[in-house]
Amino acid sequence: MSLSKIVVSGRVIRAPEKRFTPSTNIAVTEFSIAVESPPRDGQTESTPIKIITWRDLAERCSTEIHKGDLVAVDGRLQINNYQSQDGQKRREVEVDAVNVENLSNLTGSQGSFSEEKGEATLAKAGVKGGQKAKPAGDTDDLDAIFASDDEIPF
Repeated sequence: MSLSKIVVSGRVIRAPEKRFTPSTNIAVTEFSIAVESPPRDGQTESTPIKIITWRDLAERCSTEIHKGDLVAVDGRLQINNYQSQDGQKRREVEVDAVNVENLSNLTGSQGSFSEEKGEATLAKAGVKGGQKAKPAGDTDDLDAIFASDDEIPF
């Protein structure tokens, strides 16, 4: 058995473009993100990766994701080999996304979009529509988790 799963995050460098498949009229949205690698020899490398979303996820990403947003993408890695118009062999890396989370909106009412769930979900559990998410360092949540000595929270 093999598994192809990847999680990447980066800034959107090419705004989402929505189209529909010709024969089945299924929504497809494509955009690109720049993924930064840890510095080597003092320089940070940035790799562009194409993201493909389908159906409801494509619809939501086309309206909720914008150029410059910081996003996290969960999906399946695909490598496409093709021949360019000038006859050269090319290889393109892309992610067939099943979940896209707009990290730029963590403090707002928007959150992650998932193909599997069929609806937008908020980025953090316990945040209801219209409420602001609490900062990551909020100690009220930690106090509630560790209040009981009977249960381990993991």
